[in-house]
Amino acid sequence: MFKKLLASFLIFIVIILSLSTLAFAHTDETEKYPFIFVHGLMGWGEAQIVNDVMPYWGTTCGDMMDYLENEGYEVHAATIGGANSAWDRACELYAQLTGTRVDYGEAHAAEHGHSRFGRTYDEPICSSFGETKINLVGHSFGGATVRLFASILEYGAAEEVAASGNGVSDFFKGGKGEYIHSITTLSAPHNGSLAADRDNVWICDMLFKTCYYGWGILDNTPLRPFWDMQLEQFGLTDYPDDGFEGEFNQEIIDKILASEDTAYYDLTLKGAAELNEKTKMLDNVYYFSYSTECVFEGPITGRYYPEITMNPLFVLTTSPDICTYDRDELFGIPVDESWRLNDGVVSTKSAMYPEGEPHKDFDGKNIEKGIWNVMPVMESTDHTDFMGMFYSPFKIRKFYSEMCSLVCSV
Repeated sequence: MFKKLLASFLIFIVIILSLSTLAFAHTDETEKYPFIFVHGLMGWGEAQIVNDVMPYWGTTCGDMMDYLENEGYEVHAATIGGANSAWDRACELYAQLTGTRVDYGEAHAAEHGHSRFGRTYDEPICSSFGETKINLVGHSFGGATVRLFASILEYGAAEEVAASGNGVSDFFKGGKGEYIHSITTLSAPHNGSLAADRDNVWICDMLFKTCYYGWGILDNTPLRPFWDMQLEQFGLTDYPDDGFEGEFNQEIIDKILASEDTAYYDLTLKGAAELNEKTKMLDNVYYFSYSTECVFEGPITGRYYPEITMNPLFVLTTSPDICTYDRDELFGIPVDESWRLNDGVVSTKSAMYPEGEPHKDFDGKNIEKGIWNVMPVMESTDHTDFMGMFYSPFKIRKFYSEMCSLVCSV
């Protein structure tokens, strides 16, 4: 009798181990898809020295890339133009992933008056790109970047093919949508940000002009590798291989600011709407969006106010304007009171999904492709918390672990 029980127990153990092996085999098969993290406005990536001092993905909480690698994921933090348009950034991302020269497109460059080609990447940041799928993660304006990148990768750009003929970049030829497994956006201004569209846009003008002056000076010195904003296509700085002899030119800065080929323009409601028109979803890609809010409703006034935990920079600048928005449209674009809920920079509603695209509330039992799976709003979370800036190390690590696990489960 004892032998029979022992035999039955051993058989049971073998079955359990076999099932466990199959389960882990499935997980390993899915988790081998690399994660490409794309930073937001004025951000930086792993190729810049500033990232060694304060990583964009982690800031005050430690490097999230190192943490996720220790968790068993392959992760890469892309480094693209911090203030460049979504189009230019998408082209830069493709060049980084393929280890080639940035090609902004003949038609695009002619339209916006800058050079067609950017810098050259000798090696791809992800050696398996094109051989296996990737997971794209975009924070803030990085969300617009990865969406447009995926759209061009699959559907191409007919105007660039027509303008460049046989010399067109493979990026613009399309037909590569199968390279992507998922797209995840974090506090992304899918429909623009009221912070860039209020009556007092002079604040944004002053901010961007000051930054361009600073970058124009910094990026023409040996300090450029510390925080390189990648503005050589406009002629504000030289290409990296040409040394540090660029000519700082105020006229170029004025030209950039007046252009519609900047992150500043794409962040406006009008610019975001135009960007959404040229961006298509991919049927075989999983889409996830995370939105945040960090305001509270006053019990007497009924108005919204920034929470005490919000980044002080947003409390003093952008958030109060968004909280007190009091019109039903902006530059002809419908905007209702629900836009007042915000994370300091982006309205919660704008971060949920691009207007007009298919979406549904997240359902863990039915995660579909080709539709936005809208995650529950993360309360008391401001725009920089995804960066880990003055945030709980435990919370941010837990969030990214669960996010990656979710992506790898589908």
